[in-house]
Amino acid sequence: MECGICGREEEIPFKCRYCKGYFCSEHRLPPNHNCLFINDFMRQPEKDREFVEYVSGMGGGGGGLGERAANVVKNTVMLRFSKTEIAHLAIGMTLVAAVGMSIFGFRFQPEYVAIFVSAFLLHELAHKFLAQFYRAWAEFRVIFFGAIVTAVSALPFFPFKFIMPGAVFISGSVSERRNGKISLVGPLTNVALGAGMLLAFMLSDSRLLEVGARFNAWIAIFNLIPFMGLDGQKIFAWNKLVWVLALAASALLYIAVGFASGRGLGFP
Repeated sequence: MECGICGREEEIPFKCRYCKGYFCSEHRLPPNHNCLFINDFMRQPEKDREFVEYVSGMGGGGGGLGERAANVVKNTVMLRFSKTEIAHLAIGMTLVAAVGMSIFGFRFQPEYVAIFVSAFLLHELAHKFLAQFYRAWAEFRVIFFGAIVTAVSALPFFPFKFIMPGAVFISGSVSERRNGKISLVGPLTNVALGAGMLLAFMLSDSRLLEVGARFNAWIAIFNLIPFMGLDGQKIFAWNKLVWVLALAASALLYIAVGFASGRGLGFP
């Protein structure tokens, strides 16, 4: 049976008494597998805490969330947003739109704002929906420091631009491989969007589509930086070859936009 966190095969795994998931010896305790019912665990007197049970490797399910946790998250999947998440996404979209407008001359035009917002929103939703597909709780939250950095970089005179207003927070039994895939799907969404816009730009010569392709490629490259807690750090830790290929695809898209537009590689 496969551990729900690291994916290691265990002939006789441990079963969490709280979420009913299956784990290896390293991840058997609720704090070590981000148990959805960690509060139940912590409320028990220390002497009465029953962490795990041994279960037979014959029959039963595989790794991941146990049935109790699955029953909790099944009503939070696909297209469900809390009021808090909607508010935080609105803040993030506003900050990203401001950075986009500062890059391209601070001209407020609704169609350009839509391009900037869609690049950010679809990136974050890709993270969220894949995490939920893996039966984890996932919601976007603004990170104060990142939001401040993003807001400052939106100032027209600030030379460096950053888009890091927040992140999709995940709770549940997610292995390193699945966490890497959840991180990867965000930049890949931007690469796919950018590639589609580049193709449409080459057929129509629309400045809006050029900006969209360039902006999506830039967001993908920025998020693949392998530190600061960005997607690239988690992908790099999971699979360095995948990280290299994703970064190469993003860079090639950005270069292709520069050649196709004849404007070179800089903004705007």
